[in-house]
Amino acid sequence: MKKLIEYLVVGFLIVTPQMAGAEVIIMPHLSTGIEHTDNLYLAPDSEESDTITTVSPGVTVEFSGRTAALSASYAPSYTMYDKLENSDYWEHAVGLTGWWQATRHLRWEASHDYLRTEDPVSEEDLTIRRSIDVHTRNTTSTRMHYQFGVENTLYADGSYSSLDNDDPTIIDSKEYGGGAGVTYWFNVRWGLDVGTDYSEAKYDDGLDDYTEIGGRSRLNHRFNPHFTGFLEYQYTRHRPDEGTEDDYKVHGSGIGFDYAVDPTMDFSMSVHYLIRDQQDGENETETPVNLSLNKRFQRGSISLSGAGGYDYTAVTAENLGVYMYYEAAIAADYAFTSRLAGDLNGTYGYHDYQETTPHRKDDVFRAGCGLSFQVLRWLSMRAGYTYRTVSSTVDTNDYKENRVSLMLTLAPPRPYRF
Repeated sequence: MKKLIEYLVVGFLIVTPQMAGAEVIIMPHLSTGIEHTDNLYLAPDSEESDTITTVSPGVTVEFSGRTAALSASYAPSYTMYDKLENSDYWEHAVGLTGWWQATRHLRWEASHDYLRTEDPVSEEDLTIRRSIDVHTRNTTSTRMHYQFGVENTLYADGSYSSLDNDDPTIIDSKEYGGGAGVTYWFNVRWGLDVGTDYSEAKYDDGLDDYTEIGGRSRLNHRFNPHFTGFLEYQYTRHRPDEGTEDDYKVHGSGIGFDYAVDPTMDFSMSVHYLIRDQQDGENETETPVNLSLNKRFQRGSISLSGAGGYDYTAVTAENLGVYMYYEAAIAADYAFTSRLAGDLNGTYGYHDYQETTPHRKDDVFRAGCGLSFQVLRWLSMRAGYTYRTVSSTVDTNDYKENRVSLMLTLAPPRPYRF
């Protein structure tokens, strides 16, 4: 929490001088709800169910000026278990975002998120956590964006994330990273994207520390204002700090296109050929197909996506090394009336962990849906359902969980402005 306060103070001091005469916007809220899970510990068998009640006051404060803005939110939540005695706890979620338009062409953006919770389920972490001990996650990012033409941009960014666990069986970890790149169009038809990235991960046991550097280049050709094709090449070098067991390179080439079908629909697709060159092993190849489809309606939207490639587990509950993945996702929302809206989502992931003993492959599936109803101008209600399952070649990693929830939120219909 001390570091969090420091981030807030520093960010406020940097942005505040740029916001003379800024408008202050305050949005308070109070939420309370009940949730039932049939597998509290995400166990493969002998599942334990429980009903969880939460009460969460919160507030978002935004300082908005002509050339800069700063927004801070805080939402503590008191969590009470029905069956699990003496385990009630406070969850804390804090967010900070800011931007500064330093010149007509130069813009700075930064954000920080802090979460202290006992919930074993995380949308960012698809590995398995079976304890309900407290864990804390910090995520910080910053970005500089410079525009030197209608379509020509230069950027540099940095990031930091950490995961601290009260559970002694889970190793704490940190990851630092940064990158830079440029997009330049030589003329209306031909353009080039070039970039490089660097990341470094540190674990408390020191055994899995690594550094990773990568580069990419993409040649774009615009056939017409709506259709752009591209060829690209990516390179990643992964080097552990000790030993050579996990030392590898990934070479990736791809071809694809971006297509603006109409003002309400975008579609992109690419086919890649990946070679994982292992220092102490045979080369591996994969051919993932990446796609993205977004369609917007008058009352809703739908999106589809798919991707594949290689990645490394970092800042996760389980440190499983490098893995090959294929993922697909769908999300949709629709406003049936001015007061009633629905949403649904689904995600499937196949993860092949290359370095585990025994060799582990997981099929991860998550799906959810919900209905939101505006009862009064200051009162809304949401009912939701979530299903999660993991089917693994290591039987002890299997689990299924169903969650149903009902949440009430009180908030003013309009924020307070000063």
